[in-house]
Amino acid sequence: MAKGQINEQPDMTSRRSWKQNPEAVRENILQTARAVFVAHGLSGAKMDEIAARTRTSKRMIYYYFGDKEGLYRAVLEDAYARMRRAEDALDLGRLHPVEALRQLTEFTFDHHSRERDFVRLVMVENIHEGRHMSKSEMISGQNSSAIRLLEEIYRRGCDDGLFRPGLTALELHWHISALAVFNVSNRATFSNIFGPDLFEPKGQEMLRRHTGDMVLRFVMKPGLSPEDVEKPPQTKPRMIDPGIYRFLEVLEAQKNSLPEATTLEARRVLYNSIARNLRLPTPPNIETDREDWIDSDGGPVRVRIFRHQGSGPQPALVYLHGGGFWRGSPESHWDTTARLASWTRQTVISVDYALAPENPYPVALKQALAVIAWAREQAERLGIDAARIAVGGDGTGGNLAAAAATACRDAKLPLRAALLIYPILDFDLTRPSCRQNADGPLLRLEDVETAARHYCPDTALLSSDPMAAPLRAERHEGLPPTFLALAANDPMRDSAAQYAEALQRGGVSVTVDEGEGLVHDYLRAQSHCTAAEDKLRIMSDWLYEVFLTPGAPG
Repeated sequence: MAKGQINEQPDMTSRRSWKQNPEAVRENILQTARAVFVAHGLSGAKMDEIAARTRTSKRMIYYYFGDKEGLYRAVLEDAYARMRRAEDALDLGRLHPVEALRQLTEFTFDHHSRERDFVRLVMVENIHEGRHMSKSEMISGQNSSAIRLLEEIYRRGCDDGLFRPGLTALELHWHISALAVFNVSNRATFSNIFGPDLFEPKGQEMLRRHTGDMVLRFVMKPGLSPEDVEKPPQTKPRMIDPGIYRFLEVLEAQKNSLPEATTLEARRVLYNSIARNLRLPTPPNIETDREDWIDSDGGPVRVRIFRHQGSGPQPALVYLHGGGFWRGSPESHWDTTARLASWTRQTVISVDYALAPENPYPVALKQALAVIAWAREQAERLGIDAARIAVGGDGTGGNLAAAAATACRDAKLPLRAALLIYPILDFDLTRPSCRQNADGPLLRLEDVETAARHYCPDTALLSSDPMAAPLRAERHEGLPPTFLALAANDPMRDSAAQYAEALQRGGVSVTVDEGEGLVHDYLRAQSHCTAAEDKLRIMSDWLYEVFLTPGAPG
């Protein structure tokens, strides 16, 4: 074999392997295009040059981004996303408000000084009057998190009597950005006129510190200075992951783009429509087309089956969606169930149980139990393992899942596991978490009151029957291993935490995830909040390990 042929095969293999990674291809295009747009602007950038500098073709660029403007908009979105992710990692909620504001200001100064391409892209977009950014919901959502972060810091400073009232987070963001952007945007002209000293390392360190001082002196009350402020120990603040705020922006835009919903049925349609519009791509290894109808004491019930393409028999999870008992469907929770099936390599049976108030307690629970029994009886036909069936659900679906696990224990029909995601396990609304998180976001205390009223109008029953409020059960022994995914900013957090304690007292194996920075219903935000997806992967890993464990606890 000739010498030139020896190296040819590894190169081809490397190229083929790289092309088979769509994310790597897309990332390579984005970073190459970023450099070209920075150098030449939007008008001067040539797609031929971008293609020549990547490891792909112009056709592939059009496949991913549509046209030059689509590519430019994606470059802008990526640039802002990178900055916001770096901001998110600062963990400013644990800092004294004076220290937090200084750190955020100096971080912005450093980021712009280090990532000069970011400022130049912003300058290019300003030449175009911001018209490309205005077409991007993603940029709007990403940058709302910066304002929310400043609002939280400013509010804490005001509450401590340090910051003067009457300012807005938007004003503060403008002042911080103005100083940091000028340091880059006018560097060349300023250096040519006045010399380069301020842009040498020593000069930049000095400007960085001065920028923090200027912002703090603007914000602080007269007579106070950053150096003189006593830094008292901080109680743990209520911090929400910025990705949640990004999702809320997109959610609100979706609501505004659809017809107003006034009736109960219209609100259900709106809920499902938004879920469908925001749905993530279904993992390619998951089959989703199969539906079945099961008879039950609560009437016929539909299930949608999410099955991993691997050969059976597979473990199975009977999943009960959230939605306050009165809305939701297997389709509204598609992202969660499809990914659980994919990452756990299992079958997920998603239950379209009858909704309240037309079908009050215990109709939905009867249907859930009928589906579990059906899955066990039809295991061979479904390609699942009857000895490895678990139950799970989120929110009010977590209530149904916990009640079903109790009923199966009492009927001596053991389940392999229970996956309870920010479940509502009783309806006591006097706990501290209810007061702390009464206004949500995503779930408000008044929403829980509505759910309770719809599900079980008999308040005495609701507060005493363990099938309606599983936390109220007299005993919790013999229940299956349970994963409890809490959300730190959920009004019903304390109810779920007490349930975990009750399980532990009963000798049940319990895994608790505190959900720091997250809110009730956070799995709906997976497209904008990486922490939400990370949590679902943790749940999937736990479920996968439980399914691998021999035996059938419970």
